[in-house]
Formats: sequence, C-alpha cells, structure tokens
Amino acid sequence: MNSEALNDPTRVTAPPAGGGRGTWWAWCIWLPGCVAFAALVAWAVSELSRSFSPLGVLPLAVGLVLGASLVALMRLFQMGHRPTAWLAVGLSVAVVVVGQHWLGYRAAVVEADRRSEEFQKTQAKFGELVRGSLPPRPASLVDYLRGEAQRGRPLSTVFGQYSAKGALAWITWTVDALLVLAPAVVMMGFALRRPFCRKCGSWYATRRSGSLDAQAARRLAAALELPLEDSAGAARYRLICCNQGCAPSGFSLSWEGNSSGACKRAPYPLGSEIVWLDDQQRTRIVAILDESRNSLTPDS
Repeated sequence: MNSEALNDPTRVTAPPAGGGRGTWWAWCIWLPGCVAFAALVAWAVSELSRSFSPLGVLPLAVGLVLGASLVALMRLFQMGHRPTAWLAVGLSVAVVVVGQHWLGYRAAVVEADRRSEEFQKTQAKFGELVRGSLPPRPASLVDYLRGEAQRGRPLSTVFGQYSAKGALAWITWTVDALLVLAPAVVMMGFALRRPFCRKCGSWYATRRSGSLDAQAARRLAAALELPLEDSAGAARYRLICCNQGCAPSGFSLSWEGNSSGACKRAPYPLGSEIVWLDDQQRTRIVAILDESRNSLTPDS
C-alpha cells in the first residue's frame, strides 16, 4: 500500500455510506412482524405479571428482551433502513406498554360481564331477596386505568408490599414504560452504528479476527502507516466486510503495552479507529495475515 494514500485525505478510501434504503418488504413485512412480536411480548408480560412483578425489574427485563429481539430481527433479515428501525422500536414499545394494559382491561370487561350475568340470574331466581349492585363495567381503557389507580396498584419491593394509588399509580406506569423504552433504544442505537452496504444490502460483520505476535503486528502497522509503540506486545486485529465484499472493508488493530498492560487501539491518521480498505489494500492486508498464519491464533 502506498503510504501517501493514508496520509492524503483526498486519496483515503471512503467509509461505506451509512444506512440502507427503504424497501416495500421492510415496511409491509418486517415492520408488521416486529409489531406482531411485540404483541406476543405484551401477552407474555400480562400473564407473567400476575405472579411475578417486582418493582422495576420486569419492565427493564422486557425492554432488554425487546431490544435484543428487534436487533436480531434486523440482522437476520438484513434490514438496514434506519428510520424504519427506529419506527419499529417506537411502535413495538407502544404495543408492549399499551397492550398489557389493554389485555387487563379486556379481562376486567369479561369478568364484569360474567358477574353481571350471574347477578341477573340470581336476582331473577330469588327476586327481592337479592339486593345490592355490582361495580360498574369499565367503559374504556382509560376508564379501566382510572379505576385501577383509585383501587391502588400493588407494588412488590424488597422492603415489602405497597399500594400506589391515584397519581402515584400513574407515575409508576410511566416509569415502567420508560424502563421498557430505554434499553430498547440503547440497544438499537448501538446496533445501528455498524456499517451497512447498500450494494448487496447486508450489514457488515467480522470476517476475520484473531491474535498476532509483535512482529506480525508491526508489519501490519507499517503497511497501514499506523503508529505502533516500541513497547507494544501481543496484538489483536479485526477485519469487517459486507456479505459480498463489494464495499470498502474495515480493519482495526489493537495491542497490549508491555509496560502498562493496558489495551490500546491504533488510531487512523484522520482520527478514527478503523482503516477503510479498498480491494487492493484488503488483498495486501489479507496476504500479510496469511503469511503470519503460523503466529496467528484465529477466533473465526
């Protein structure tokens, strides 16, 4: 590789364009599939919360599961359109949060109808001997939540059982919603930082990675014009590419200092931590790695 290609910003290989394009199948198949999965999660949470609902733990776990699942679906189906991904997060969280309350509302309506029917049958049989009235049937989801807030939401904590009534109940529901939203947003945010190839429509993935001895690391650092400390010891490398190898490949190199033992990453001359390689540069780096195979412990 010509060292001037790395030092001259006008000749450096450009990183791949961020994000994929919107497609009909992402909007019509992938996005509805994510929402359907979120509805299934809402049902599972509704069932689980009847017997296990420690304060803050369940919604946080739900947010982690939901975020990891959405990222996995995005990787599995190679969906790279970032606005669609964020829309999936928003809709899925809304379905999980609102869905579990709606399932509770429907269960309350069914129970109210059942009790009303039994009351009418008993009243018709015994007449004036049966007195009293049943609690009103919830007219809507908001009406149901208002009734739940008045009765008090039971909270299970390490300090014992408590009941959140009125405004406090609404606050706890809001906190639960935020605890579902936050992990999903963070996980999707980190996942979308990975490059995406618009040519073959695939997310970048690690194709080669492993350990290098100091001599092999110096050869790579020299080929890439990367500053390597004199005290550098064992090093590690990572090569990322798209599925078809039709876009620039990314390469990173890190090592352990013999004196401090701390892990350091070689900075790219323009301030990044990844060197983007064209086909010729990638062929050169792969050749060096193959030549150093005897001193290499591959991870993949």
